[in-house]
Amino acid sequence: MLNDFTSAIRPALIMTLLFAALLGLAYPAALTGIGQAVFPAQANGSLIREGDRVIGSELIGQAFASPAYFHGRP
Repeated sequence: MLNDFTSAIRPALIMTLLFAALLGLAYPAALTGIGQAVFPAQANGSLIREGDRVIGSELIGQAFASPAYFHGRP
């Protein structure tokens, strides 16, 4: 009876660990690598730099063309 239980549980545990490693580590790492290779600026947050200092991101706030507005909301 114990042998039947272990023969049924072993493949389930192996597949669980395999898919956890594949979908939890390998897939995100592959997509991060592809994103960094194809779109490096966007993958890093579209940072705005002034010299060596990061002063913001292009993705935060609204762009206004009229000087009547003080600044956009985040």
